[in-house]
Amino acid sequence: MTFRQFVFNNVKRNTNQYISYFLSCLFSVTVFFMYLMLAFHPEIRAENETIAQGVLFTEVLIYGFSFLFVLYSTGSFMKSRKKEYGLLTTLGITKGQLNRMLIAENTIIGIGSILGGITLGALLSKIFLMVFAEVMEVSEPFSFHFSWLAAGTTALCYFIMFELNSLMVVWTIRTNSIIELFRGAMAPKKQPRFSWLLTLFALGLVGYAYYLAFTASLITIPQRMGTILLLIVPGTYFLFTQALIALTYLFKKKRRLYFRNTNMLTISQLVYKLKDNARLLFLVTILSAVAFTSSGVMYGTLKGAEHEADNFIPQDLSIATLGEAQVNDHQKALKTFRQEMNEAAIDYRSESMVNLLVTLGDTESNRVSRNEQAQLISHTDYRTFLKLQGIHEPLPKQKVLLSNPSIVSEFMDQPESITISLNGKTERFDVKFPKHPLVNASSFAYTKVVVSDDIYQQYLEVAEPKDYIYYTGVKINNWAGHAEYLNTLTRELRTRNVDVDAKPQFYTTMKSSMSYAFFFGIFISVLFFLAAGSILYFRLFQDIEKDSAHYKSLYRIGLTQREMKKIVTQQLGFLFFTPFVVAVIHASFAFKALQNMLSASSVIPSLWIILGFLIIHSLYFIFIRNLYISKLENIFM
Repeated sequence: MTFRQFVFNNVKRNTNQYISYFLSCLFSVTVFFMYLMLAFHPEIRAENETIAQGVLFTEVLIYGFSFLFVLYSTGSFMKSRKKEYGLLTTLGITKGQLNRMLIAENTIIGIGSILGGITLGALLSKIFLMVFAEVMEVSEPFSFHFSWLAAGTTALCYFIMFELNSLMVVWTIRTNSIIELFRGAMAPKKQPRFSWLLTLFALGLVGYAYYLAFTASLITIPQRMGTILLLIVPGTYFLFTQALIALTYLFKKKRRLYFRNTNMLTISQLVYKLKDNARLLFLVTILSAVAFTSSGVMYGTLKGAEHEADNFIPQDLSIATLGEAQVNDHQKALKTFRQEMNEAAIDYRSESMVNLLVTLGDTESNRVSRNEQAQLISHTDYRTFLKLQGIHEPLPKQKVLLSNPSIVSEFMDQPESITISLNGKTERFDVKFPKHPLVNASSFAYTKVVVSDDIYQQYLEVAEPKDYIYYTGVKINNWAGHAEYLNTLTRELRTRNVDVDAKPQFYTTMKSSMSYAFFFGIFISVLFFLAAGSILYFRLFQDIEKDSAHYKSLYRIGLTQREMKKIVTQQLGFLFFTPFVVAVIHASFAFKALQNMLSASSVIPSLWIILGFLIIHSLYFIFIRNLYISKLENIFM
């Protein structure tokens, strides 16, 4: 047998250990290659150059994480095969030959992953382009284009990655003695211990982080984000190193539960597995939580784009001009709008009013700044726009309504009173905030102030022609379905003197940006998630020899194969799904924080994301469980 055959057989006969690593690397290469195909696609570069830049940024994230993942994976293989390397050293293999063998093995896996990933990426690229075209909402899907530059770049980057990791493995093996290699991962186990103080500390950290996320708002979440991370990371670490061990201790105290069927065997060994794998379970939980949170937040925001447009821009479209000298421009824009809408056969209703530009100030709150320009509206006109939107809201007779979009109001305090000034007339009024702000902002005045008809008449008497705001609000049937047409019309109507504000413009901008973010981010999230499962897989197979000896003993004293499979399934299930459940809980509070910032419900989108990951995780668990049991049976049967 030649040295090359020896190396090849090593890889072939360790298929169970390499398969998850190979598939994860294959997925990473595939995603990396498909994104490069997008970046180098001539039609996409012609469509939008910034998309290509966004793809390249995504590639950097994928490559950086893949490097760390491959580094961890090769380290796991080295630990699980130390005894083999020690035996080879005893039999006379030189350090140079051992180094060449390790580099050759990793090179074989690397080249296989690269070739497989590029091939699979090429086969899936057409579907990938179709999905991306749907996200971009282009009229025709992009044509298939195989980029040799993308293939060459992918092959070069990942070949360098695998070779660098091979050299790191060689360095690690070189620093170990033969005795250390023979010991491998068979270090004696100590009785797992835990601290009630650290357990309570972990629960306190996680609980307070949950509280901060649960009560977060649009204005407080940027301030709390760092604090939440500083609490949740160490809290999760102590949760797995201390709290889970404490939980198994409580199970043992429940004697009826502990001595039922095979629970004693399951729990007694599970305690050691939890202690040995606590740091790993912590890492898997954090990676999974990042995957759930990032993809859930992006998907929830994407699905809530229409509701956010409704919340941020009250009316579907508005046309405003300032000063009596610009009234002709307003009428011209309104005439053009009506003609275009009639030609497009789009149903709409509109109302017009004349308001006043006033100055707000002399308040004790940052809700309204001194000398801020505002749009003064009478109760009568405001009721007209309430009716236009189909809303029935009683208006207070004595208090002034200070109206802004509810999202913006989150950033500001709510003053009890304000002063309104116009051409020397200044009065202070008590303030109330309406439930439904129904007048759009404009470049002339962001804040809207609604007053009684009598008060409005008093300010109208001192107003000058330059203070008049001519305003028309429009409600459009199915505005989201006509978004592109309305965006074109908005650009046509907007001039130097005519300010146009429209929901479709906000909606398409938000939807487009979140579509790209979700499209780029979902694959990274899945990559994180699969890597988390693969890391757990490596650790389980690293202990396969210990477990085989344990199950041999159980088999000899009379346990059936069915009972042993049940024990294995329960232990693997606990190790696999505990990080998943904790990550879901972490992500759920992140989703609650998102819900506090959005007007649309993020519950359903979040549930779809979690369900998708649960299906992937369950299939992955079944696959690994079957491989693990098969490996055990081959050892002791």
